[in-house]
Amino acid sequence: MNNTLLVIILGVALVAGGIAAWLMLSSHDGVTERLEVEEPAISESATVEPEPPAIAEPAPVQTEPVTSVEPPRLWAVDGVVDVGEYPHSIDVIGVHVSWANDDSVLRVGLESPGGGYVAIGFDPEAQMEAANFVVGYVHEGDAFVRDDFGTSATGHTADTDRGGQDNILSFAGTEWGDHTVIEFVIPLDSGDEMDKPLLPGGTYTILVAYHDLQDGFEARHSGRGSGEITLDPAP
Repeated sequence: MNNTLLVIILGVALVAGGIAAWLMLSSHDGVTERLEVEEPAISESATVEPEPPAIAEPAPVQTEPVTSVEPPRLWAVDGVVDVGEYPHSIDVIGVHVSWANDDSVLRVGLESPGGGYVAIGFDPEAQMEAANFVVGYVHEGDAFVRDDFGTSATGHTADTDRGGQDNILSFAGTEWGDHTVIEFVIPLDSGDEMDKPLLPGGTYTILVAYHDLQDGFEARHSGRGSGEITLDPAP
């Protein structure tokens, strides 16, 4: 083979090699371009802040309606005079007289130092005369109370014996040893001719008597005295 032919073959080989190299480089650049991915731009206006957690409103508290309650009664007609049961009291010949009133009734508690009867008369005119009496005693555990009227300076009798009525609304009594307690309630104005009306706010003389041992309504008293009470004004 001559030198001229050899040169031609080498030149063709070099050209072919250059073309192959160029093709490889072009192919590599394309792949590179395809692999290059642009990152998406993030707009500040598109940023979403997380919402704070919602705070639940407290459930309304269900309350029961307030109902007015009446205070308990501090008194009872039970033959026992409790501390504070009556707002007023005085002592007459050893008998403790307690009382309370409103605009219509009078409540009285009598605590006698004897084991017999105890009596009280309201608003006498001449000694016992014209007084409205209440006489009571306890026998074998039972209380007996009567509505009387002063018929003379030294005597009294039951209202019912003179055409009147027994207007004692309620009563009770207890007895132990030589001590007797009688409680009763009477109207301030019963309308009975044998009863004298009492007015709220009025001041009245009272007669008090008791017997040491004797029960009943007729026996002469062991002790007797007088005092004065003032009723409360009408509320």
